[in-house]
Amino acid sequence: MHIRLLPFALLVALSAAAQPASSPLGRVSPTTGLVLRDEVVHALIQESSGDRIHDDVQRLALIARDTQEGFGQAATWVKAAAEAAGLQDVRLEAMKDGPQWRPTRGELWVAGPHRYRVTSYADQPMSLALGSGSFEGSGLEVVDVDTGMKDADYAGKDVKGKVVLTRGPPGGAVRRAVGERGAVGVISSYSTPPWNWPNRLDGDFPDQVGWARVSPSLLPAGARMPFAFMISDRQGRELRAQLQAGPVKVDVNVATETFEGHYNIVSGVIPGTRSGEEVVITAHLDHYKPGADDNASGSATVLEMVRTYTSLIRRGVLPPPVRTLRVLWLPEFEGTNDWFSRHANDPVRRVANFNFDMLGASLTRTHSRFSVTYTPDWNASFVNAVSESTVAFMNRFNSVVYPPRKDFRIGSVTGSRDPLDAHMERYSRGSDHQLFNDYGIPGVAFSTWPDDAYHTSGDRPENVDPTQLHRAAFAGLASVTVAAWADGTDALEVARLVSLHGVRRVAEDEFNARRDMAAVSAAELPETYRLARAVVSAGYQRERESLRSCVPLGAPAAPVQAMVKGLEAAEAQALKRLEADGKARGASLKEPAPTEAERRARAFVPRRVKGQELASFDEVAGKVRPEDKARLEAVQAAMTAATTALRERGESELRFYQLPDAIASYADGKRSVADIRDAAYAEYGYALPVDALVDLFGLLEQGGVMARAR
Repeated sequence: MHIRLLPFALLVALSAAAQPASSPLGRVSPTTGLVLRDEVVHALIQESSGDRIHDDVQRLALIARDTQEGFGQAATWVKAAAEAAGLQDVRLEAMKDGPQWRPTRGELWVAGPHRYRVTSYADQPMSLALGSGSFEGSGLEVVDVDTGMKDADYAGKDVKGKVVLTRGPPGGAVRRAVGERGAVGVISSYSTPPWNWPNRLDGDFPDQVGWARVSPSLLPAGARMPFAFMISDRQGRELRAQLQAGPVKVDVNVATETFEGHYNIVSGVIPGTRSGEEVVITAHLDHYKPGADDNASGSATVLEMVRTYTSLIRRGVLPPPVRTLRVLWLPEFEGTNDWFSRHANDPVRRVANFNFDMLGASLTRTHSRFSVTYTPDWNASFVNAVSESTVAFMNRFNSVVYPPRKDFRIGSVTGSRDPLDAHMERYSRGSDHQLFNDYGIPGVAFSTWPDDAYHTSGDRPENVDPTQLHRAAFAGLASVTVAAWADGTDALEVARLVSLHGVRRVAEDEFNARRDMAAVSAAELPETYRLARAVVSAGYQRERESLRSCVPLGAPAAPVQAMVKGLEAAEAQALKRLEADGKARGASLKEPAPTEAERRARAFVPRRVKGQELASFDEVAGKVRPEDKARLEAVQAAMTAATTALRERGESELRFYQLPDAIASYADGKRSVADIRDAAYAEYGYALPVDALVDLFGLLEQGGVMARAR
């Protein structure tokens, strides 16, 4: 048999192809500042595509995903797309059964003198508020009740058997006009949730239709569910103009039904080589039609991340991950809560959560910016430094229209060339990452916020930028790769990255603390000095815990502990600088004697009851005993004062979203309530009154959410 020798170059190529792919991690790159090898960074950019993501956004935006039927269609499509992308063990996990709502018809007409259709569920699903009841009637008089939220809005107006027109949230009119005064339904031109008021007001975008829900809790037990139609600000002003000219009557035709059913969670994995460890990637699939940015963009971006990983692994560019990548598409909050109810006790260590919610808004068209959140200080992790280094790299090579390194430019064929100005943001709640943090799993969120079309009919694919989608996909890929592939010496390099970025963060903490001391009078200095020390100590503790989180990744304990010791010495020096600043003021730094409330706070050490990780303060508040109403009102007043102060200081509304629950998350069985007060000050820069915090944790204890460690 004649054997022909293969060319030497081909033999070399075949030999190289047979070699297993090396780890994607390495030392901190002098070019990128990442612990990913430069060629891996290049591969993650060039393999992923914002154009493909945008195609999938357009597909999902055609489906009304805020009903069981629509969500089911989307989930089935995502499951098939995920399997095609190479995700393994893809399944639909049934959530708990519960009441579901199905609309089949919803039309609102002005009866005359020139009859015309105002809106229709068939044309605009968002026009019929979720939960609306069936109703058919003609010649129904319309009464304008302004916001519909105050008794004064109804003074001198008979709304019984009529339809009320409001510019406020429909829930207020449902409670007051329908539940208390006998109206049959509501027409609302409201479109902007309160937490978005700093970014837009109703009327700024007059043709947007808002998204709303009618809840049975707004009505007396057993009452018929009314209908609520959502219209644009422009349509609302048109109707009010007609009312100025004379009575307006409408014809209403709504057909809906309720039934028992459930949503499904789409779950799949990219298997890791180490058993019992996972990195969890989440995106909520639910929401209104079109819901392009919120959250077809996150769902489609995660699909593209899966396709990118499986392609690079198949081609040998990446080895299989060390830790399994668990990918979840689910209904926001309810789906995550349901998933934890069944999987919280799995024999798996979940290293981190990366949550993708509202990723693709055009930064110029919707006046948005791209941001990544830190984990809360009480749940410190290596993921903060990894995310921070990723954001810094992206800004460096994408902050101009024509960057010199084209291989590090993250853009798309059909997308914009908008310069990137991405930001790291202090922890805020408002998406599924908060639930992972509440379970002790470090979670970060990727998002474009604000968005001029948020929760409105304007959230359309044309306002989603393929280039921004590509950038969001890369940000996720770069961060997840470190969390999923780090091991051994690579994990030690991650610890070194954490140490580097920790230097910057604690310097910022010290700056804030010293600025606070410089801003107060001599009489206020002792208390401010105490809080300033708390800020500095909390920052160093956060960075020590971030370093320690690298040991379970496989980093050798001894060098990590040496870095921790270095932070302890640096903390002592920082505290001496604070003391020097105080003494230079010539005022006493002696802390005043503790009050009775302070002594109670120091003696009260709360811990979360197992199984109550996701229980909220609002749930407890709704069941409070009559004799505890005063305590509840004191807590609510303190939280209102805190949110007002933070808002006036320019903090984002999402920063203090569900603030009582954010504060409650500090309870670990080690911190006293007084310690939690100081830790919360370090996180938020606002000193909550200690007596209100004692009441907060007391009410949570009474509600079975907290117990006392002592």
